[in-house]
Amino acid sequence: MKRILILIVAAITLVGVDFASAQSRNSYFMEGSYFRNELNPALAPTRGFINLPLMSGVGMNVTTNFLSVDNFLYQREGQVVTALHNTVSADEFLGKLPAQNKLLADMKTNLFSLGFYSKKSFWTFGVDANVDADLALSSDIFKALKTLGNGSYDLGSTALSANAYLDVFLGTSFRVHKNVNLGIKFKFLVGIANVGADFTQLSADVTPESVVGQLRGTWRANAVFIDKREFKKGEEISMDAFKMTDLSYVLQDMKSFGAAIDLGTEVRLLDDHLKISAAITDLGFIKWSEASHIAGAAEADFYYEGFDFETQEVKMDGDFTLPVYDPSDNKGYSSMLNFSVNAGVEYNFLNNHIAIGLLSHTKFCNTLTYSELTASVNFRPTNWLSATVSHTFLNYNKFGVLGFALNIHPRVINIYAGVDFIDTSWVKGPKFDTMQPSLPRYQKSLNAYVGVGFNFGRPSFLKHEKKVKDK
Repeated sequence: MKRILILIVAAITLVGVDFASAQSRNSYFMEGSYFRNELNPALAPTRGFINLPLMSGVGMNVTTNFLSVDNFLYQREGQVVTALHNTVSADEFLGKLPAQNKLLADMKTNLFSLGFYSKKSFWTFGVDANVDADLALSSDIFKALKTLGNGSYDLGSTALSANAYLDVFLGTSFRVHKNVNLGIKFKFLVGIANVGADFTQLSADVTPESVVGQLRGTWRANAVFIDKREFKKGEEISMDAFKMTDLSYVLQDMKSFGAAIDLGTEVRLLDDHLKISAAITDLGFIKWSEASHIAGAAEADFYYEGFDFETQEVKMDGDFTLPVYDPSDNKGYSSMLNFSVNAGVEYNFLNNHIAIGLLSHTKFCNTLTYSELTASVNFRPTNWLSATVSHTFLNYNKFGVLGFALNIHPRVINIYAGVDFIDTSWVKGPKFDTMQPSLPRYQKSLNAYVGVGFNFGRPSFLKHEKKVKDK
């Protein structure tokens, strides 16, 4: 397992740091933000822009439906205990968890992008670096930890997947009617790394005398830094085969390519007071080269019989192997991108200074699918300042977990800062020496983003339309 984790970490860290995301969903109804174009290519900002490397944004996005303080820490007799404490019943702990536990982390860092208006059409092109990872855990893994006793535990629905790739994009948003916008964005993809593992058997049989565990599954890895010639059939993985520091080898090994498309529309009704929009983004695939494709089996057996107090020895045994399949049998393959479907409804009033929005976001990943529904109130006191307060439903979110965003976009500069899933309910955590930190009680996910770009060229037709509306 350690070797698999090394492959996953290498794939994730190759392109960027931690988990960053340029897709701040709080920006969807913020008219001055150019980030909304990534959620729906039909939604164009009010000005042209240019984003430069290292300035366009830094952030993080981790989404789960089970990781929260309220699920794993409990107050008992004035103390904080974990869910595994004997004062916490199995029904109380397991009743809070979903049937399938999901974790998704994704990153989209803009390396360069340019957007501009040509007549009444908006055009954008640039380069993004992308990383995404998703993990699905069987709920039986927590059942086994909490109720470990006689019985069998099936953890076979556990799976994980990770991708890293570059995309070069060209997009446009244009009017097909005075009240209807269409948007389309084409993406050429360069595959950097793809890692996956599927477990057909992951189980534990527990009796009063012993614990017997088994793991059976497969793994695969495909990356520009893998030298396939270093692998031999039936042998263990050798770290000598990873050429992550050899830039010339990495550049020569870029042989995995693909394509994707974003499609979107926006319809404006009731004199532009009501806006309905929908989009599908990152619908595409990558064809991974067989030149850097390795795969193998994951096999593990574990046996535990207890502790011998006379000899002070732990009676346990185990074996874990990752034998490599014959590299010559590993052919090229294709993988779908994690794609999203977004749908929004917005109603604005007070001369467009305030708007109420509802955004549905569904993401389809290799190992899981998750959905969110975000309601927001959007404030636009001037044509260069906007702010949002939001709450996300579904995805096991509690009331009081809010999102905030601020966008300052005058003539020259565009500053955006947004954060989602911020818990307003805090509780005392475990005590460490003399410290007892406060922790967010219900928060399961985190999305935070800060970005700076440069504006130019507000189109004349938007100025004219605003004057007409003002009259």
